[in-house]
Amino acid sequence: MHIYPLTLADIDPDKQMTAGAVLCYFQDTIARFLSEFRVGAFDLMEEGITWMICEFHSHFDRLPSWPGTARVEVFVSELSTVKVYVDFLMRDDRRNIFARGSSTWLMVDVQSRKMLPCHCVPRFVTLYDEQNRVPHGRYDFRPIRQEEAVSFSDHTITAAETDFNGHMSNRDYVRLAMGIIRPLAGPDRCIRELHAKFLQECHTGETLRCLCQRQDSRICAVLLRPDKRPVCQITTEW
Repeated sequence: MHIYPLTLADIDPDKQMTAGAVLCYFQDTIARFLSEFRVGAFDLMEEGITWMICEFHSHFDRLPSWPGTARVEVFVSELSTVKVYVDFLMRDDRRNIFARGSSTWLMVDVQSRKMLPCHCVPRFVTLYDEQNRVPHGRYDFRPIRQEEAVSFSDHTITAAETDFNGHMSNRDYVRLAMGIIRPLAGPDRCIRELHAKFLQECHTGETLRCLCQRQDSRICAVLLRPDKRPVCQITTEW
């Protein structure tokens, strides 16, 4: 568990915490938790292994306003042969839950980028308690075709948007997508759900096209490479 004071970088023009900040705080907390047991990304890099996030799902109540705090709790909730599921809760100053969700991770070989069984690092497996098991189903990400998009924007990745793995941070994928999704939602709507699927790695200098589309009650976005391969899919409910 870790407590974060909200900063001006975490809020929207109404002083309310953004969905992107929820992802940032979650990832920082899980990094701290894993590092405590020497299975964080920096620890595993010494063994030629790293973590890769595949999906992130979050449900929101009313997000807190600045200058409040976010109390973040994480736990390993399920293990399969290669997938690791980590769930989280976030509480405000009054200990009310304002966000909860899950994430899916892989262990991969740094050089080949091939998936590794999570049991190849025994000290990580000891962090999992079967009593905390939460079964996870598959979320339906619907495809977006370019000709059906109602809005789009192009973005060239900068060095400031890449992390220590050398590829674009998944937090910035969400930031870019929310920049085009938020205006479509309208000023009086609050986000209730955010679902993200990370598909490809991208690097400094590459240009991405973000397409946005309404799908029933959802507002969805996809980030594409110039060859139209999807890099990241985002689905939101408002």
